[in-house]
Amino acid sequence: MTVTDKAVPPLMTVRQLARQGDVTVHVVRNYLRRGLLQAARHTESGYQLFSASELQRLHFIRTAQQLGFTLAEIEEIIRHSLLRHSPCPFVRDIIRRRLDDTRQQLDNLLAMHARMEHAVHAWSSLPDSIPTGNDVCALIESVAAAEGGGFVRSTPRRLLGRRPTQENLP
Repeated sequence: MTVTDKAVPPLMTVRQLARQGDVTVHVVRNYLRRGLLQAARHTESGYQLFSASELQRLHFIRTAQQLGFTLAEIEEIIRHSLLRHSPCPFVRDIIRRRLDDTRQQLDNLLAMHARMEHAVHAWSSLPDSIPTGNDVCALIESVAAAEGGGFVRSTPRRLLGRRPTQENLP
């Protein structure tokens, strides 16, 4: 066997590339439109065929997305690479900025989680009620009132399953 006799990996169709890259065909076609992927060649019938290097590129794109990079940023990273310029300073700068944004989002999610836990605990002792007048949901309105954004009840609230009587009106 000579060096030229080495087996060349078979080319893949869009569907095969998508399956091996664990994405949908629509994702592959979107990346093609954006220039992130390129077919190695086309068949006579117009099918696009992809080499193993495009599968590697697909994995790179998905990894970059998992790190928080947008497709526009990934395009820029690839452009730097194709020009034989190091994309590393650009990548580091984006990640540093994204870390601050992510920390803020995480803080907001943790605060929301704490409010949700508090609400679930507080709601366990509240009865279900039927909205009247401007009321919508007594549970959510109780949270607003507890957080200082209280709403003034303009109409009495009726309890579910009970007819309003003098005894159960507030």
